[in-house]
Amino acid sequence: MRSVAGGDGLVNLFASAKLAVSAGLRQVHISADEPWRQEPVTVQNDPVDRRSTATRTRLGHRGPGEIFTGPDAVSRPLSDPGAAGRVAPFAAAAIIALVLALLPSMSSDLSMLTAAALLTTIVIAAALLVPWVRLPAWCQATIPLSFFAVVALLRQSGGGAISGYSPLVMLPILWLAIYGSRTQFRLGIAATAVTFVVPQILVGPPLYPDTGWRGSVIWVTIGLLAGSATQELVTQSRHRSADLAALGAITRALSANSDPRPELCAAAQLVTGAAFTVLFEPHLDGTLVATAGTDGVNVGLRFDPRTHSCATAQAWRTGTRIYLADAAVDPHSSKLAEHTKARALLCQPVTRHGRTTAVLVVGFSESHQHAPASALYLVELLAAEIGAAIDRADMVALLAAQSRRDSLTGAANRRSWDEEMNRELARAYRSGAPLTVVIIDIDHFKAYNDTHGHAAGDVLLKDLVTAIRAELRTGDVIARWGGEEFTLALHDCDLQKAQTIASRLLNVVPSGQTVSIGLAQARAQDTPQALIERADTALYTAKNGGRNQVKGYQSSTPALFQGHGVCDSAGHAAPVNGPPA
Repeated sequence: MRSVAGGDGLVNLFASAKLAVSAGLRQVHISADEPWRQEPVTVQNDPVDRRSTATRTRLGHRGPGEIFTGPDAVSRPLSDPGAAGRVAPFAAAAIIALVLALLPSMSSDLSMLTAAALLTTIVIAAALLVPWVRLPAWCQATIPLSFFAVVALLRQSGGGAISGYSPLVMLPILWLAIYGSRTQFRLGIAATAVTFVVPQILVGPPLYPDTGWRGSVIWVTIGLLAGSATQELVTQSRHRSADLAALGAITRALSANSDPRPELCAAAQLVTGAAFTVLFEPHLDGTLVATAGTDGVNVGLRFDPRTHSCATAQAWRTGTRIYLADAAVDPHSSKLAEHTKARALLCQPVTRHGRTTAVLVVGFSESHQHAPASALYLVELLAAEIGAAIDRADMVALLAAQSRRDSLTGAANRRSWDEEMNRELARAYRSGAPLTVVIIDIDHFKAYNDTHGHAAGDVLLKDLVTAIRAELRTGDVIARWGGEEFTLALHDCDLQKAQTIASRLLNVVPSGQTVSIGLAQARAQDTPQALIERADTALYTAKNGGRNQVKGYQSSTPALFQGHGVCDSAGHAAPVNGPPA
Protein backbone atom coordinates (compact mmCIF):
# COMPACT_ATOMS: atom_id res chain seq x y z
CA MET A 1 0.00 0.00 0.00
CA ARG A 2 1.20 3.44 -0.76
CA SER A 3 0.73 6.30 1.64
CA VAL A 4 -0.28 9.85 0.93
CA ALA A 5 1.42 12.64 2.83
CA GLY A 6 -0.86 15.00 4.69
CA GLY A 7 0.97 18.01 3.28
CA ASP A 8 -1.08 17.98 0.07
CA GLY A 9 -4.01 18.98 2.27
CA LEU A 10 -7.32 20.15 0.95
CA VAL A 11 -5.94 21.14 -2.45
CA ASN A 12 -5.41 17.52 -3.48
CA LEU A 13 -8.61 16.49 -1.79
CA PHE A 14 -10.55 19.13 -3.70
CA ALA A 15 -8.97 18.02 -6.96
CA SER A 16 -10.12 14.43 -6.54
CA ALA A 17 -13.17 14.25 -4.29
CA LYS A 18 -16.43 13.21 -5.94
CA LEU A 19 -19.49 13.71 -3.82
CA ALA A 20 -22.25 11.20 -3.32
CA VAL A 21 -24.77 12.74 -0.92
CA SER A 22 -26.72 10.27 1.16
CA ALA A 23 -30.41 10.97 1.61
CA GLY A 24 -29.83 10.74 5.37
CA LEU A 25 -27.62 9.02 7.93
CA ARG A 26 -29.46 5.90 8.95
CA GLN A 27 -29.80 5.03 12.60
CA VAL A 28 -27.66 2.02 13.40
CA HIS A 29 -27.44 0.48 16.85
CA ILE A 30 -24.50 -1.81 17.46
CA SER A 31 -23.80 -3.17 20.89
CA ALA A 32 -20.35 -2.89 22.36
CA ASP A 33 -20.93 -5.87 24.64
CA GLU A 34 -20.46 -8.68 22.12
CA PRO A 35 -16.82 -9.73 21.70
CA TRP A 36 -15.15 -9.78 18.33
CA ARG A 37 -14.31 -13.25 17.11
CA GLN A 38 -11.15 -14.11 15.31
CA GLU A 39 -11.17 -14.95 11.64
CA PRO A 40 -8.45 -14.35 9.07
CA VAL A 41 -8.96 -11.87 6.29
CA THR A 42 -6.99 -11.15 3.17
CA VAL A 43 -5.25 -7.98 2.15
CA GLN A 44 -6.06 -6.69 -1.32
CA ASN A 45 -3.33 -5.28 -3.49
CA ASP A 46 -4.21 -1.83 -4.68
CA PRO A 47 -4.55 -1.14 -8.41
CA VAL A 48 -1.48 0.61 -9.72
CA ASP A 49 -1.61 3.93 -11.48
CA ARG A 50 1.84 5.11 -12.50
CA ARG A 51 0.68 8.68 -13.00
CA SER A 52 -0.81 9.17 -9.53
CA THR A 53 -1.89 7.32 -6.43
CA ALA A 54 -5.18 6.57 -8.13
CA THR A 55 -7.04 7.56 -11.25
CA ARG A 56 -9.00 10.73 -10.63
CA THR A 57 -12.37 9.56 -11.85
CA ARG A 58 -15.80 9.17 -10.34
CA LEU A 59 -16.27 7.10 -7.21
CA GLY A 60 -17.33 3.54 -7.68
CA HIS A 61 -19.32 3.24 -4.42
CA ARG A 62 -22.60 4.97 -3.71
CA GLY A 63 -25.09 4.74 -0.91
CA PRO A 64 -28.84 4.60 -1.32
CA GLY A 65 -30.66 7.79 -2.09
CA GLU A 66 -27.57 9.57 -3.34
CA ILE A 67 -26.94 12.12 -6.01
CA PHE A 68 -24.72 10.27 -8.46
CA THR A 69 -22.36 12.21 -10.66
CA GLY A 70 -21.04 9.52 -12.97
CA PRO A 71 -22.15 8.79 -16.56
CA ASP A 72 -24.29 5.88 -15.37
CA ALA A 73 -26.27 8.20 -13.11
CA VAL A 74 -30.04 8.03 -13.31
CA SER A 75 -31.38 11.47 -12.48
CA ARG A 76 -34.99 12.54 -11.93
CA PRO A 77 -35.50 15.57 -14.20
CA LEU A 78 -39.29 15.27 -14.17
CA SER A 79 -39.78 14.86 -10.40
CA ASP A 80 -37.06 17.18 -9.09
CA PRO A 81 -37.93 20.85 -8.53
CA GLY A 82 -37.84 22.89 -11.75
CA ALA A 83 -39.23 20.17 -14.02
CA ALA A 84 -41.42 22.65 -15.93
CA GLY A 85 -38.41 24.78 -16.75
CA ARG A 86 -36.54 21.77 -18.08
CA VAL A 87 -39.46 20.59 -20.22
CA ALA A 88 -40.36 24.04 -21.62
CA PRO A 89 -37.60 24.50 -24.29
CA PHE A 90 -38.07 20.98 -25.67
CA ALA A 91 -41.85 21.37 -25.71
CA ALA A 92 -41.53 24.73 -27.46
CA ALA A 93 -39.37 23.21 -30.24
CA ALA A 94 -41.94 20.43 -30.78
CA ILE A 95 -44.84 22.91 -30.89
CA ILE A 96 -42.98 25.12 -33.38
CA ALA A 97 -42.54 22.07 -35.65
CA LEU A 98 -46.29 21.38 -35.48
CA VAL A 99 -47.17 25.01 -36.23
CA LEU A 100 -44.87 25.03 -39.26
CA ALA A 101 -46.74 22.00 -40.62
CA LEU A 102 -49.95 24.08 -40.71
CA LEU A 103 -48.51 26.82 -42.95
CA PRO A 104 -50.23 27.11 -46.36
CA SER A 105 -47.03 26.38 -48.18
CA MET A 106 -46.67 23.04 -46.40
CA SER A 107 -48.42 19.98 -47.81
CA SER A 108 -49.17 17.56 -44.99
CA ASP A 109 -51.05 14.35 -44.40
CA LEU A 110 -53.71 15.67 -42.03
CA SER A 111 -54.34 12.32 -40.30
CA MET A 112 -50.66 11.80 -39.59
CA LEU A 113 -50.26 15.43 -38.48
CA THR A 114 -53.26 15.09 -36.14
CA ALA A 115 -51.78 11.92 -34.66
CA ALA A 116 -48.44 13.66 -34.19
CA ALA A 117 -50.11 16.66 -32.50
CA LEU A 118 -52.16 14.39 -30.23
CA LEU A 119 -49.10 12.34 -29.24
CA THR A 120 -47.09 15.52 -28.61
CA THR A 121 -49.83 16.82 -26.31
CA ILE A 122 -49.91 13.51 -24.43
CA VAL A 123 -46.13 13.47 -24.04
CA ILE A 124 -45.96 17.06 -22.73
CA ALA A 125 -48.93 16.55 -20.40
CA ALA A 126 -47.45 13.31 -19.06
CA ALA A 127 -44.11 15.01 -18.46
CA LEU A 128 -45.78 17.71 -16.35
CA LEU A 129 -48.69 15.89 -14.69
CA VAL A 130 -47.64 12.30 -13.97
CA PRO A 131 -46.49 11.83 -10.32
CA TRP A 132 -43.02 10.74 -11.34
CA VAL A 133 -41.73 10.90 -7.76
CA ARG A 134 -43.71 7.73 -7.02
CA LEU A 135 -42.24 5.84 -9.96
CA PRO A 136 -38.76 4.40 -10.49
CA ALA A 137 -36.25 6.87 -11.94
CA TRP A 138 -35.83 4.90 -15.18
CA CYS A 139 -39.54 5.45 -16.02
CA GLN A 140 -38.80 9.10 -16.78
CA ALA A 141 -36.87 8.03 -19.86
CA THR A 142 -40.13 6.96 -21.50
CA ILE A 143 -41.00 10.59 -22.24
CA PRO A 144 -38.06 11.37 -24.56
CA LEU A 145 -38.18 7.88 -26.05
CA SER A 146 -41.88 8.39 -26.89
CA PHE A 147 -41.03 11.54 -28.80
CA PHE A 148 -39.28 9.48 -31.47
CA ALA A 149 -42.77 8.31 -32.49
CA VAL A 150 -43.77 11.96 -32.90
CA VAL A 151 -40.78 12.51 -35.20
CA ALA A 152 -41.74 9.47 -37.26
CA LEU A 153 -45.35 10.70 -37.64
CA LEU A 154 -44.23 14.22 -38.60
CA ARG A 155 -41.84 12.88 -41.22
CA GLN A 156 -44.60 10.71 -42.65
CA SER A 157 -47.09 13.59 -42.67
CA GLY A 158 -44.67 15.97 -44.36
CA GLY A 159 -43.60 13.85 -47.27
CA GLY A 160 -41.13 11.38 -45.82
CA ALA A 161 -37.39 11.90 -46.13
CA ILE A 162 -37.79 15.38 -47.65
CA SER A 163 -40.15 16.64 -44.91
CA GLY A 164 -37.45 18.56 -43.04
CA TYR A 165 -38.46 17.10 -39.67
CA SER A 166 -35.41 14.82 -39.34
CA PRO A 167 -33.52 17.29 -37.08
CA LEU A 168 -36.21 16.80 -34.42
CA VAL A 169 -34.53 13.54 -33.41
CA MET A 170 -31.94 15.72 -31.64
CA LEU A 171 -34.52 16.80 -29.04
CA PRO A 172 -34.82 13.41 -27.25
CA ILE A 173 -31.12 12.73 -27.86
CA LEU A 174 -30.13 15.95 -26.09
CA TRP A 175 -32.62 15.31 -23.27
CA LEU A 176 -31.20 11.84 -22.64
CA ALA A 177 -27.63 13.15 -22.91
CA ILE A 178 -28.30 15.85 -20.30
CA TYR A 179 -30.61 14.04 -17.88
CA GLY A 180 -30.33 10.34 -18.65
CA SER A 181 -27.83 7.63 -17.90
CA ARG A 182 -25.39 6.19 -20.39
CA THR A 183 -27.69 3.22 -20.94
CA GLN A 184 -30.68 5.46 -21.59
CA PHE A 185 -28.65 7.53 -24.04
CA ARG A 186 -27.73 4.37 -25.93
CA LEU A 187 -31.41 3.49 -26.11
CA GLY A 188 -31.99 6.94 -27.59
CA ILE A 189 -29.41 6.31 -30.31
CA ALA A 190 -31.01 2.95 -31.04
CA ALA A 191 -34.43 4.66 -31.26
CA THR A 192 -32.94 7.19 -33.67
CA ALA A 193 -31.78 4.37 -35.94
CA VAL A 194 -35.23 2.75 -35.75
CA THR A 195 -36.91 6.07 -36.60
CA PHE A 196 -34.94 6.32 -39.85
CA VAL A 197 -34.49 2.68 -40.81
CA VAL A 198 -38.02 1.29 -40.31
CA PRO A 199 -39.67 3.69 -42.83
CA GLN A 200 -36.93 2.93 -45.35
CA ILE A 201 -37.77 -0.76 -45.07
CA LEU A 202 -41.55 -0.74 -44.61
CA VAL A 203 -42.53 2.27 -46.75
CA GLY A 204 -39.65 2.76 -49.12
CA PRO A 205 -39.75 4.91 -52.29
CA PRO A 206 -40.98 7.38 -53.25
CA LEU A 207 -41.39 8.84 -49.72
CA TYR A 208 -38.17 7.24 -48.56
CA PRO A 209 -35.87 6.79 -51.56
CA ASP A 210 -32.81 4.60 -51.51
CA THR A 211 -30.63 7.67 -51.04
CA GLY A 212 -32.29 8.06 -47.62
CA TRP A 213 -29.97 5.43 -46.21
CA ARG A 214 -27.11 7.89 -46.33
CA GLY A 215 -29.16 10.45 -44.41
CA SER A 216 -30.13 7.84 -41.84
CA VAL A 217 -26.52 6.91 -41.15
CA ILE A 218 -25.49 10.58 -40.97
CA TRP A 219 -28.25 11.48 -38.47
CA VAL A 220 -27.43 8.50 -36.24
CA THR A 221 -23.74 9.45 -36.33
CA ILE A 222 -24.45 13.11 -35.55
CA GLY A 223 -26.75 12.13 -32.70
CA LEU A 224 -24.13 9.80 -31.27
CA LEU A 225 -21.31 12.36 -31.45
CA ALA A 226 -23.33 15.37 -30.25
CA GLY A 227 -25.05 13.40 -27.51
CA SER A 228 -21.82 11.84 -26.24
CA ALA A 229 -20.09 15.21 -26.13
CA THR A 230 -23.05 16.76 -24.33
CA GLN A 231 -23.20 13.94 -21.80
CA GLU A 232 -19.48 14.26 -21.10
CA LEU A 233 -19.77 18.03 -20.56
CA VAL A 234 -22.74 17.54 -18.23
CA THR A 235 -20.84 14.89 -16.27
CA GLN A 236 -17.85 17.20 -15.90
CA SER A 237 -20.12 19.99 -14.71
CA ARG A 238 -21.67 17.71 -12.11
CA HIS A 239 -18.22 16.65 -10.97
CA ARG A 240 -17.18 20.28 -10.49
CA SER A 241 -20.29 20.90 -8.40
CA ALA A 242 -19.50 17.74 -6.44
CA ASP A 243 -15.94 18.96 -5.85
CA LEU A 244 -17.23 22.19 -4.34
CA ALA A 245 -19.69 20.33 -2.12
CA ALA A 246 -16.97 17.91 -0.97
CA LEU A 247 -14.58 20.77 -0.24
CA GLY A 248 -17.25 22.55 1.77
CA ALA A 249 -18.09 19.46 3.81
CA ILE A 250 -14.49 18.67 4.66
CA THR A 251 -13.55 22.29 5.35
CA ARG A 252 -16.44 22.57 7.81
CA ALA A 253 -15.26 19.42 9.53
CA LEU A 254 -11.65 20.59 9.74
CA SER A 255 -12.64 24.01 11.06
CA ALA A 256 -14.88 22.65 13.81
CA ASN A 257 -14.18 24.38 17.09
CA SER A 258 -14.69 21.27 19.21
CA ASP A 259 -13.57 17.68 18.73
CA PRO A 260 -13.38 17.21 14.91
CA ARG A 261 -13.70 13.42 15.00
CA PRO A 262 -17.50 13.14 14.62
CA GLU A 263 -17.53 15.83 11.93
CA LEU A 264 -14.74 14.14 10.01
CA CYS A 265 -16.53 10.77 10.14
CA ALA A 266 -19.66 12.44 8.80
CA ALA A 267 -17.61 14.15 6.08
CA ALA A 268 -16.03 10.80 5.14
CA GLN A 269 -19.49 9.27 4.78
CA LEU A 270 -20.69 12.24 2.79
CA VAL A 271 -17.92 12.38 0.21
CA THR A 272 -17.66 8.61 -0.28
CA GLY A 273 -21.38 7.76 -0.20
CA ALA A 274 -20.65 5.17 2.48
CA ALA A 275 -23.27 3.37 4.57
CA PHE A 276 -21.29 4.14 7.70
CA THR A 277 -17.89 5.31 8.93
CA VAL A 278 -16.30 4.75 12.31
CA LEU A 279 -12.92 5.83 13.72
CA PHE A 280 -10.94 3.52 16.02
CA GLU A 281 -8.15 4.93 18.20
CA PRO A 282 -5.84 3.24 20.74
CA HIS A 283 -6.65 3.27 24.45
CA LEU A 284 -4.04 3.32 27.21
CA ASP A 285 -4.58 -0.40 27.78
CA GLY A 286 -3.64 -1.21 24.16
CA THR A 287 -7.17 -1.85 22.90
CA LEU A 288 -8.75 -0.03 19.97
CA VAL A 289 -11.85 2.00 20.86
CA ALA A 290 -14.42 3.58 18.55
CA THR A 291 -14.04 7.26 19.41
CA ALA A 292 -16.38 8.59 16.72
CA GLY A 293 -18.77 7.38 14.06
CA THR A 294 -21.76 8.31 11.97
CA ASP A 295 -25.20 8.34 13.52
CA GLY A 296 -26.16 5.06 15.14
CA VAL A 297 -22.67 3.56 15.48
CA ASN A 298 -22.17 3.25 19.22
CA VAL A 299 -19.03 5.01 20.33
CA GLY A 300 -17.15 2.77 22.74
CA LEU A 301 -16.88 -0.38 20.62
CA ARG A 302 -13.64 -1.98 21.81
CA PHE A 303 -11.38 -4.86 20.85
CA ASP A 304 -7.78 -5.92 21.35
CA PRO A 305 -5.84 -5.77 18.04
CA ARG A 306 -3.08 -7.90 19.54
CA THR A 307 -5.31 -10.95 19.82
CA HIS A 308 -8.02 -10.42 17.21
CA SER A 309 -7.63 -11.05 13.49
CA CYS A 310 -10.48 -8.95 12.14
CA ALA A 311 -9.80 -6.59 9.25
CA THR A 312 -9.56 -3.53 11.50
CA ALA A 313 -7.00 -5.25 13.74
CA GLN A 314 -4.89 -6.31 10.77
CA ALA A 315 -4.98 -2.80 9.33
CA TRP A 316 -3.79 -1.47 12.70
CA ARG A 317 -0.99 -4.01 13.12
CA THR A 318 0.33 -3.90 9.57
CA GLY A 319 -0.35 -0.26 8.71
CA THR A 320 -1.80 -1.41 5.37
CA ARG A 321 -5.22 -0.77 3.89
CA ILE A 322 -7.58 -3.75 3.77
CA TYR A 323 -10.62 -4.04 1.49
CA LEU A 324 -13.25 -6.72 2.00
CA ALA A 325 -15.47 -7.20 -1.05
CA ASP A 326 -17.78 -9.28 1.16
CA ALA A 327 -17.95 -7.96 4.72
CA ALA A 328 -19.69 -11.15 5.86
CA VAL A 329 -16.37 -13.04 5.88
CA ASP A 330 -15.18 -10.94 8.84
CA PRO A 331 -17.24 -11.69 11.99
CA HIS A 332 -17.15 -8.25 13.61
CA SER A 333 -17.25 -6.45 10.31
CA SER A 334 -20.28 -8.49 9.31
CA LYS A 335 -21.93 -7.30 12.49
CA LEU A 336 -21.38 -3.68 11.48
CA ALA A 337 -22.43 -4.42 7.92
CA GLU A 338 -25.61 -6.19 8.99
CA HIS A 339 -26.92 -3.13 10.81
CA THR A 340 -25.79 -0.62 8.20
CA LYS A 341 -26.69 -2.64 5.09
CA ALA A 342 -23.07 -2.33 3.98
CA ARG A 343 -21.72 -5.06 1.73
CA ALA A 344 -18.09 -4.01 1.35
CA LEU A 345 -15.64 -2.76 3.95
CA LEU A 346 -12.53 -0.63 3.72
CA CYS A 347 -10.15 -0.33 6.69
CA GLN A 348 -7.77 2.59 6.20
CA PRO A 349 -4.91 3.18 8.67
CA VAL A 350 -4.49 6.78 9.81
CA THR A 351 -0.80 7.56 10.03
CA ARG A 352 1.18 10.53 11.31
CA HIS A 353 4.96 10.79 10.90
CA GLY A 354 5.19 7.14 9.86
CA ARG A 355 3.23 5.84 12.86
CA THR A 356 -0.29 4.38 12.78
CA THR A 357 -2.47 6.41 15.14
CA ALA A 358 -5.99 5.24 14.22
CA VAL A 359 -8.03 3.19 11.74
CA LEU A 360 -10.88 4.63 9.67
CA VAL A 361 -13.46 1.96 8.79
CA VAL A 362 -15.74 2.75 5.84
CA GLY A 363 -18.66 0.53 4.89
CA PHE A 364 -20.13 0.66 1.35
CA SER A 365 -23.57 -0.37 0.11
CA GLU A 366 -22.21 -1.80 -3.14
CA SER A 367 -19.55 -4.43 -3.51
CA HIS A 368 -16.90 -4.88 -6.19
CA GLN A 369 -14.24 -7.53 -6.49
CA HIS A 370 -11.66 -4.77 -6.18
CA ALA A 371 -12.24 -1.37 -4.64
CA PRO A 372 -12.27 1.37 -7.29
CA ALA A 373 -8.95 3.20 -7.37
CA SER A 374 -10.66 6.56 -6.99
CA ALA A 375 -12.45 5.43 -3.80
CA LEU A 376 -9.17 4.13 -2.36
CA TYR A 377 -7.43 7.38 -3.21
CA LEU A 378 -10.16 9.50 -1.66
CA VAL A 379 -10.29 7.51 1.59
CA GLU A 380 -6.50 7.63 1.86
CA LEU A 381 -6.53 11.39 1.47
CA LEU A 382 -9.31 11.65 4.03
CA ALA A 383 -7.29 9.53 6.45
CA ALA A 384 -4.31 11.84 6.02
CA GLU A 385 -6.49 14.87 6.77
CA ILE A 386 -8.08 13.09 9.74
CA GLY A 387 -4.64 12.39 11.20
CA ALA A 388 -3.62 16.02 10.87
CA ALA A 389 -6.95 17.29 12.22
CA ILE A 390 -6.79 15.00 15.25
CA ASP A 391 -3.26 16.20 15.98
CA ARG A 392 -4.42 19.79 15.80
CA ALA A 393 -7.48 19.09 17.94
CA ASP A 394 -5.41 17.27 20.55
CA MET A 395 -2.94 20.16 20.63
CA VAL A 396 -5.75 22.68 21.05
CA ALA A 397 -7.27 20.54 23.80
CA LEU A 398 -3.87 20.27 25.51
CA LEU A 399 -3.33 24.02 25.36
CA ALA A 400 -6.85 24.60 26.67
CA ALA A 401 -6.23 22.19 29.53
CA GLN A 402 -2.88 23.80 30.31
CA SER A 403 -4.53 27.23 30.41
CA ARG A 404 -6.83 25.93 33.15
CA ARG A 405 -4.24 24.00 35.14
CA ASP A 406 -1.39 24.96 37.39
CA SER A 407 1.71 23.94 35.49
CA LEU A 408 3.56 22.72 38.60
CA THR A 409 0.99 20.70 40.50
CA GLY A 410 -1.62 19.93 37.87
CA ALA A 411 -4.37 21.35 40.08
CA ALA A 412 -6.86 23.83 38.64
CA ASN A 413 -5.62 27.41 38.46
CA ARG A 414 -7.42 30.53 39.69
CA ARG A 415 -9.21 31.06 36.38
CA SER A 416 -10.52 27.52 36.35
CA TRP A 417 -11.43 27.74 40.05
CA ASP A 418 -13.55 30.83 39.46
CA GLU A 419 -15.47 29.07 36.68
CA GLU A 420 -15.94 25.93 38.77
CA MET A 421 -17.18 27.89 41.78
CA ASN A 422 -19.83 29.63 39.68
CA ARG A 423 -21.02 26.25 38.37
CA GLU A 424 -20.92 24.56 41.79
CA LEU A 425 -22.86 27.33 43.49
CA ALA A 426 -25.46 27.35 40.71
CA ARG A 427 -25.86 23.59 41.03
CA ALA A 428 -26.17 23.82 44.80
CA TYR A 429 -28.88 26.47 44.49
CA ARG A 430 -30.84 24.34 42.03
CA SER A 431 -30.61 21.07 43.94
CA GLY A 432 -30.49 22.35 47.53
CA ALA A 433 -27.51 20.06 48.14
CA PRO A 434 -24.77 21.35 50.45
CA LEU A 435 -21.51 22.80 49.16
CA THR A 436 -18.46 23.31 51.34
CA VAL A 437 -15.29 25.19 50.42
CA VAL A 438 -11.96 24.24 51.98
CA ILE A 439 -8.76 26.32 52.09
CA ILE A 440 -5.50 24.49 52.86
CA ASP A 441 -2.27 26.29 53.75
CA ILE A 442 1.09 24.55 54.25
CA ASP A 443 2.51 25.53 57.64
CA HIS A 444 5.93 27.24 57.67
CA PHE A 445 6.38 26.68 53.92
CA LYS A 446 8.88 29.55 53.58
CA ALA A 447 11.08 28.02 56.23
CA TYR A 448 10.87 24.65 54.43
CA ASN A 449 11.98 26.33 51.20
CA ASP A 450 14.85 28.12 52.92
CA THR A 451 16.03 24.89 54.52
CA HIS A 452 15.59 22.38 51.69
CA GLY A 453 15.64 24.58 48.59
CA HIS A 454 12.99 25.61 46.10
CA ALA A 455 13.22 22.34 44.18
CA ALA A 456 12.24 20.43 47.32
CA GLY A 457 9.46 22.93 47.88
CA ASP A 458 8.12 22.25 44.40
CA VAL A 459 8.19 18.51 45.09
CA LEU A 460 6.30 19.06 48.34
CA LEU A 461 3.58 21.03 46.53
CA LYS A 462 3.17 18.32 43.88
CA ASP A 463 3.17 15.50 46.40
CA LEU A 464 0.60 17.30 48.53
CA VAL A 465 -1.80 17.67 45.59
CA THR A 466 -1.37 13.98 44.77
CA ALA A 467 -2.08 13.01 48.38
CA ILE A 468 -5.15 15.26 48.59
CA ARG A 469 -6.59 13.90 45.33
CA ALA A 470 -6.38 10.38 46.72
CA GLU A 471 -8.72 11.39 49.54
CA LEU A 472 -11.29 13.19 47.39
CA ARG A 473 -14.26 11.89 45.42
CA THR A 474 -14.71 12.05 41.67
CA GLY A 475 -16.08 15.48 40.87
CA ASP A 476 -14.51 17.30 43.83
CA VAL A 477 -12.45 20.27 42.72
CA ILE A 478 -8.91 21.06 43.86
CA ALA A 479 -7.18 24.28 42.81
CA ARG A 480 -3.98 26.11 43.63
CA TRP A 481 -5.14 29.34 45.22
CA GLY A 482 -1.68 30.88 45.31
CA GLY A 483 1.77 30.05 46.67
CA GLU A 484 1.33 27.25 49.19
CA GLU A 485 -2.46 27.64 49.48
CA PHE A 486 -4.98 25.26 47.89
CA THR A 487 -8.77 25.33 47.72
CA LEU A 488 -11.29 22.50 47.52
CA ALA A 489 -14.93 22.57 46.44
CA LEU A 490 -16.78 19.62 47.97
CA HIS A 491 -20.20 19.22 46.36
CA ASP A 492 -23.02 17.45 48.20
CA CYS A 493 -20.95 17.73 51.37
CA ASP A 494 -22.02 19.61 54.51
CA LEU A 495 -19.72 21.10 57.14
CA GLN A 496 -19.66 17.97 59.29
CA LYS A 497 -18.73 15.67 56.40
CA ALA A 498 -16.17 18.20 55.20
CA GLN A 499 -14.54 18.16 58.65
CA THR A 500 -14.15 14.38 58.40
CA ILE A 501 -12.46 14.72 55.02
CA ALA A 502 -10.26 17.60 56.20
CA SER A 503 -9.19 15.64 59.26
CA ARG A 504 -7.99 12.85 56.98
CA LEU A 505 -5.99 15.35 54.98
CA LEU A 506 -4.02 16.33 58.11
CA ASN A 507 -2.63 12.79 58.15
CA VAL A 508 -1.49 12.56 54.53
CA VAL A 509 0.74 15.64 54.27
CA PRO A 510 4.08 14.47 52.79
CA SER A 511 7.67 15.14 53.91
CA GLY A 512 6.68 15.39 57.58
CA GLN A 513 5.02 18.77 57.13
CA THR A 514 1.71 20.04 58.46
CA VAL A 515 -1.19 22.08 57.08
CA SER A 516 -3.89 24.34 58.48
CA ILE A 517 -7.41 24.04 57.06
CA GLY A 518 -10.41 26.38 57.04
CA LEU A 519 -13.97 25.34 56.10
CA ALA A 520 -17.11 27.26 55.12
CA GLN A 521 -20.46 25.96 53.93
CA ALA A 522 -22.43 27.81 51.28
CA ARG A 523 -25.58 29.61 52.36
CA ALA A 524 -28.46 31.28 50.59
CA GLN A 525 -27.54 34.19 48.29
CA ASP A 526 -23.82 33.41 48.67
CA THR A 527 -21.26 34.60 46.15
CA PRO A 528 -17.99 32.78 45.45
CA GLN A 529 -16.03 35.67 46.96
CA ALA A 530 -18.10 35.71 50.16
CA LEU A 531 -17.80 31.94 50.57
CA ILE A 532 -14.02 32.06 50.10
CA GLU A 533 -13.70 34.95 52.58
CA ARG A 534 -15.47 32.93 55.29
CA ALA A 535 -13.28 29.89 54.63
CA ASP A 536 -10.22 32.15 54.73
CA THR A 537 -11.36 33.53 58.08
CA ALA A 538 -11.67 29.98 59.42
CA LEU A 539 -8.18 29.21 58.08
CA TYR A 540 -6.62 32.08 60.00
CA THR A 541 -8.44 30.90 63.11
CA ALA A 542 -6.73 27.51 62.63
CA LYS A 543 -3.33 29.10 62.09
CA ASN A 544 -3.73 31.42 65.08
CA GLY A 545 -4.85 28.47 67.16
CA GLY A 546 -1.56 26.62 66.72
CA ARG A 547 -1.69 25.30 63.12
CA ASN A 548 -2.04 21.65 62.03
CA GLN A 549 -5.79 21.71 62.66
CA VAL A 550 -9.20 22.19 61.03
CA LYS A 551 -11.55 25.08 61.77
CA GLY A 552 -15.03 25.68 60.41
CA TYR A 553 -16.77 29.02 60.08
CA GLN A 554 -19.84 29.41 62.29
CA SER A 555 -22.66 31.35 60.63
CA SER A 556 -25.84 32.86 62.05
CA THR A 557 -27.38 32.69 58.54
CA PRO A 558 -29.09 29.40 57.58
CA ALA A 559 -26.94 27.17 55.42
CA LEU A 560 -28.01 26.29 51.90
CA PHE A 561 -28.77 22.77 53.08
CA GLN A 562 -30.21 21.74 56.43
CA GLY A 563 -30.93 18.48 58.18
CA HIS A 564 -29.22 15.16 58.91
CA GLY A 565 -27.75 16.56 62.15
CA VAL A 566 -25.73 19.22 60.43
CA CYS A 567 -27.79 22.18 61.65
CA ASP A 568 -29.24 22.85 65.08
CA SER A 569 -32.95 23.26 65.80
CA ALA A 570 -32.78 26.99 65.02
CA GLY A 571 -31.42 26.25 61.58
CA HIS A 572 -27.95 27.71 62.32
CA ALA A 573 -24.77 25.94 61.36
CA ALA A 574 -23.18 24.23 64.33
CA PRO A 575 -19.60 25.17 65.24
CA VAL A 576 -16.97 22.73 64.04
CA ASN A 577 -13.88 22.00 66.12
CA GLY A 578 -13.48 25.27 67.94
CA PRO A 579 -14.82 28.80 68.18
CA PRO A 580 -15.30 31.04 65.19
CA ALA A 581 -12.75 33.62 64.23
